Amino acid sequence: MQGKLPLFAKSVIFISLLGVLSACGFHLRGVQDVDPALRQVTVVDKTGANQLLSSLRDNMAFNGIEEISNAPYQIRILSHGYKRKSATISNTDIDEYELSLTVTMLIADRSGKPLTSNIRIQRERLYDYDKDSATASGTQERQLRKELYDSVAQSMLRRYLSFKTSK
Repeated sequence: MQGKLPLFAKSVIFISLLGVLSACGFHLRGVQDVDPALRQVTVVDKTGANQLLSSLRDNMAFNGIEEISNAPYQIRILSHGYKRKSATISNTDIDEYELSLTVTMLIADRSGKPLTSNIRIQRERLYDYDKDSATASGTQERQLRKELYDSVAQSMLRRYLSFKTSK
């Protein structure tokens, strides 16, 4: 039985590892704890941010939050800006692009009265651009854009879920 640990030793090691992980505060990202009062929300967007709305709705559904028209609270999207600009240029060629997404939101009550001040969320990503492989660079840009929107939508949802508990 050389090289094999007895079942008891394996169990002790496994339980010890779980204890260390839980003591350091580690937990998997994903489903948030949702206060029952926050399980229904109205999303108000006059900016036309379709990709942002899609990501936000996916995150809400994943966390069991229902979007209804007359919910007790509103997530109001006040502004939305997506930019793509050159970040690094060498020999008159663009080597890197920077993608940035900025969203301003607030949380309001059913009647639209603000319950928070404006909340600004911004994310940026850089990616290498290869003019000889423009198709691959375009695919990479689309993927990074999706990740930007998902990241901002997750932040928006975290802000919504934390606002009531901090009052």
